[in-house]
Amino acid sequence: MVFRTWVAELPPDVELVAAQLPGRGPRIREAPLTRLEPLVEALGQALAPGRIPFVMFGHSMGGLVAFALCHWLRARGYRAPMHLFISGRRAAQCPDSDPPTGELTDDYILSCIRRHGGTPASVLGEPELMELVLPVFRADLELLRSYRHVPTEPLDAPLTALGGMKDDTVQPAQLEGWREHTKGPFALRIFEGDHFFLHSSEAAVLRVVVQAFEGSGAHRA
Repeated sequence: MVFRTWVAELPPDVELVAAQLPGRGPRIREAPLTRLEPLVEALGQALAPGRIPFVMFGHSMGGLVAFALCHWLRARGYRAPMHLFISGRRAAQCPDSDPPTGELTDDYILSCIRRHGGTPASVLGEPELMELVLPVFRADLELLRSYRHVPTEPLDAPLTALGGMKDDTVQPAQLEGWREHTKGPFALRIFEGDHFFLHSSEAAVLRVVVQAFEGSGAHRA
């Protein structure tokens, strides 16, 4: 889990709640989802009707999921996050560069995995492990390609976009594009590292997140 090391570094009154998606971890036997809508629906049902203030953090595809989830909550009159963090993900209106689903060969998916980094070479070189990994990545790419952005009213929550200085998959201008999706304050933060700067710059990222808690009174991430 990307956020497993955060627990020890967050304030003691902050509870970290991480979404475990189908096809991963303890849910590995479940088929991964290939459409955004059912994923957001499931997460929304798990969150609503929450009464505890919270902030929301989504990395990579999770950034798009978090964005869509905020709109899902608002449309139903549920509590919105006090702050939204979108990390390593181009703005919703910026089209993906990945090819249509029909062209998602194993070789192409492997090239995407290598380009993003974060997957050990020992996993990439182990056929049995790749049999588990490839379907999940393929489903993620299908989900991203199925997404069609429809302009909507900006969110009220403050929004912070985060990126890695050496992340070749997301350009700073694409992160800046998140600015138009909030009526509240917007900030763009760039950290040392590639697409998984969350690991290499963990302390700096956590400082930014904790500042949001201090200003919002939230107790859940």
